Order: sequence, then C-alpha cells, then structure tokens
Amino acid sequence: MPPTDHMLWHIDMIEHKRWRRLVPAGTDHHLAVILFVPGRPGGLHTHDFPEIFWLERGGGIHHINGRSRRVAAGDLIYVRPDDVHRLEAADPAGFTLINLAYDPGIRRSLLRRFPDELTPLLASKDLLPPRVQLPKAAVTVLRRRLADLGRPPASRLALEYFLLGLFEQSRLLTGPEQPAAPDWLRRACEEVRRPEVFALGAPGLVKVAGRSAEHVARTVRSVFGVTPSDYVNAVRMEHAARELRVTTRPIAEIALDCGIANLSHFYALFRRANGRTPRAYRLEHHRVVA
Repeated sequence: MPPTDHMLWHIDMIEHKRWRRLVPAGTDHHLAVILFVPGRPGGLHTHDFPEIFWLERGGGIHHINGRSRRVAAGDLIYVRPDDVHRLEAADPAGFTLINLAYDPGIRRSLLRRFPDELTPLLASKDLLPPRVQLPKAAVTVLRRRLADLGRPPASRLALEYFLLGLFEQSRLLTGPEQPAAPDWLRRACEEVRRPEVFALGAPGLVKVAGRSAEHVARTVRSVFGVTPSDYVNAVRMEHAARELRVTTRPIAEIALDCGIANLSHFYALFRRANGRTPRAYRLEHHRVVA
C-alpha cells in the first residue's frame, strides 16, 4: 500500500527554515517565483516566519499539517509560522506560484496593532491556514503591486502598505456572504476598490457592475445586507484608514481621494466605521518607522 500523507508526516525529514538564515540582516521580505513540475515535489518543511503564496497558473496539492488539499490558479494561502507543509504538482504542466515571506517581527507588530482584523488571517487556530480564491483581476493587481514593492530602495513602509492592502482584500473575499455573490458582483466588488471607482460612490459600483442601478441595489442588499452606498462607503473608509496609518497626507486630501468634498460628512462616515475621528485614529495607529 502506498504511504498516505499521514505516513509521510513521520517518514519525511522535516527541514526547519529560519528567517535569519534565509535573508541578509536588515531585509524585511523575500520574494520568489517558483515552478513546480510533476515528479519533483517540494520537501516537507516548517519555518519561524510567515509566508503568503498564490498560484498564477496550473494546479497542485498542498500537504499541510497532516492534511492534503488541491490548490489551483487564483488560490492564495496564508502560511503561519510553525505550519509543516510541502507542495507538489498535480497538472501535467505543473504550476507557477509566487511566494512572499516576511520578517516575523512585522507579523507580530501588525497583530499587536490590528488584532481584531488580522488574527483570523495571520494567527488562526484552525488546523489549516486561511485560503482565499482571488479573481483574475486581483491576481493582475497583485502582480503590479509586487513590481512596485520590488523597486529599490526597499522599505518597510512599502511592504506594510502591500500587506495591509492584501489583508483588506482577503477579508472582503472571505466574508461569510461572499460565496453567495454572483460572478458579476464579485468582479464589481474587486473593481470598486480602485480609487477612481469608489470616488464616484454608489454610481461607480453600478458602472463597473454593468447592471441597472435597481438590479445592483437588490443584489447587494440580498448578498451583503447593506445598500450600495453603504458598501462603497465601507470601501472608502478602509482606504482612508490605510492612508492615515501609512502616510502623513492631510485628512482633507484623503477625503477628496474618497470622493467626499464635505469634510464634516467624511468625519461622520469615518467615525461610524472606526469609532473615532480620523485625527484620533492616526495618532493611535500611525507608526511608520524604518
């Protein structure tokens, strides 16, 4: 009888990877593009640092913590420190994945600053780590953001900006209501995260959805339990919160980014979403240090 994955758990030699051995001192992240081909599986390993990977094409099998599951193009996996895993190709042509490993100190800092938002993604107690199915458009956006991240000089600010954007996108796609969303709405929800779209408010969502305003309103209320305006305002306030955390831009300028010229209205929306004024939020969360 061929060995099961549970048997391999005991048979394979587990490699223990350490962050300080992987990268030079002072490096915040390590980015790799890896091709897996049939007959050449990755080795079983664990590590003391977090990593995120997603498949750009093809399919494979992810053996992790004694379980096995299929992964395919668009799948994004949050691998936690101490997870034990390996990957192998399942499709004849193999698969290509993008892997981003980053300093465990950054993970600890993010969890300390945003425990409620990030614990489900970065410190879940489940046996298997979180997995997100990214729309094709999202994979394209990730590629573009990675290109920006790779431009010298590398900075912790750029890395945190990339990670926080990815975390917010993942939270949207893994919400309990998301599987019920039709494909056109899922695509529209991805598009509406672009500043030039959410700045238009609910009409921006209607425009990228390509449906009538009435149909969009009925579907958004059915799927998410809110109006299109409420949904877009939530996206706007996520953007505003991120800008307040990682930039020193004037609050009025951030409000205009969101398509809101009335500063009192912006303050009211932000306080409703975050429980405090934009200024108080910035004082609490703005820790952009090298």
